[in-house]
Amino acid sequence: MVDYSTVAPGVHLEEITPAGPVSGVGTSIAALIGIPAAPPNGADAGRAVPVTSWNAYKSTFGDLRAGLHLPYAVRGFFDNGGTLAYVVPVKAVDADGLDAALDRLTRLPEVGLVCVPGLVDAGLQQDKVIKHCEDLQDRFAVLDGAQDAAPLQNDGPLLTQRGGLASGNGFGALYWPWILIPNPDPAPPATIAVPPSGHIAGVMARCDATVGVHRAPANELLRGAVGVEYTLNDTEQGVLNSRNINALRRFPGSPPVVWGARTLTDGLPWRFVNVRRLVSYVEDSLVAGLRWAAFAPNTPALWKGLDRSISEFLTRVWESGGLFGRTAEEAFYVTVDESINPEPVRQRGEVYIEIGLAVTRPAEHVVLRIGLWDGGATISEA
Repeated sequence: MVDYSTVAPGVHLEEITPAGPVSGVGTSIAALIGIPAAPPNGADAGRAVPVTSWNAYKSTFGDLRAGLHLPYAVRGFFDNGGTLAYVVPVKAVDADGLDAALDRLTRLPEVGLVCVPGLVDAGLQQDKVIKHCEDLQDRFAVLDGAQDAAPLQNDGPLLTQRGGLASGNGFGALYWPWILIPNPDPAPPATIAVPPSGHIAGVMARCDATVGVHRAPANELLRGAVGVEYTLNDTEQGVLNSRNINALRRFPGSPPVVWGARTLTDGLPWRFVNVRRLVSYVEDSLVAGLRWAAFAPNTPALWKGLDRSISEFLTRVWESGGLFGRTAEEAFYVTVDESINPEPVRQRGEVYIEIGLAVTRPAEHVVLRIGLWDGGATISEA
């Protein structure tokens, strides 16, 4: 249990796995770290700059340039539905540059997605991005898989990278393969391969805006992509899916789509991207929306006010489709009473709230049972 005598007064969150009015916080603001065409100078290196469109990015950081991943990722973010991104320019995507950029992002609580386009070093650098998200608990790491011509080879780049990545509470996801986009240079080749993380972040922003953060960001078109660098078959994707590597597929007659929604955890509770992001959204919204309770008299009247505010917010989450249950009572519960706030707790100036959520999960597999006989057939869904 945290010793709250050593931390600043305010609203604090303790997460237990499975387990005024409150307004929902934003979830789709992305932070993209990388090298722009116009390199930053001096104090500008690592400074997070908000941009609201591809044109706004170009006016500050320059256009697309071969060999640089950041510009393509920013354009892909806005092409796929993103509306606001913080661009963190660095001179090099190395330990020092990444550390400085992530430190700047700790001062931006509105960030919900973190990308370092083209970074595929699991052992040191990508681990830092995941740890950043785990420490703050209000953002999600969208990671690129390593380019690999033999993705099922155990000692190959992709599976070696995957073996070095883990997030017990699911604060990151890995996407593969790289995607093909039209070459902006008129000279051959007609297409070039770019890392997908910026495009994926845009897809997440699009799903958040059209449905809600509870919508799994999968079975969604990758706008701006015309192909994938490696064409997976079902067997290969099954192997990668079992390793929680999210595939980008191109099915006949369709542009590339996101065909996976798993996080980098070995556990079941936080397996899916939308579950992790929904619970983070609920937690962050409550922390922001309950600040009015700090320093209020710690009485049953306060408990009742907290219960009312939280229940009203969670009812809206349930009504939007984020929680499972025929009624709000089945979808969630809120406990804030003397059973978890005895006298010693109250004397320390603390209030404990226990919340249970029945979170919806995506249906990864639709199972059909088919029976055939002379003269008829039947199909039942399970």
